[in-house]
Amino acid sequence: MSKKLMSVEVRGNNKEWSFNFYGDPKHLSEWRADGLVIDEILNVVPEWAVDAGLLRPWCFFQDLFNFRNPFK
Repeated sequence: MSKKLMSVEVRGNNKEWSFNFYGDPKHLSEWRADGLVIDEILNVVPEWAVDAGLLRPWCFFQDLFNFRNPFK
C-alpha cells in the first residue's frame, strides 16, 4: 500500500504540537493502540482559498487529481 499524508499530535505539559509525515496506513491501528493520536490528512487547503470561498472547489479538484472519488 502506498504511503499517505498523516498528522501526529504531540502533547507536552503546556502545549500541543502537530507534525505531518508520510506513513503506511497498515500501521495506523498499531500506532493508535500504542496511544498516539494519528489523523489522515485528506486535503491541504491554503488559507487564502478558504478566505476567498474556494474551499469546496479546491477540495474537489485536489481529490480529482489525487485519484480519490470527489463525489463521496
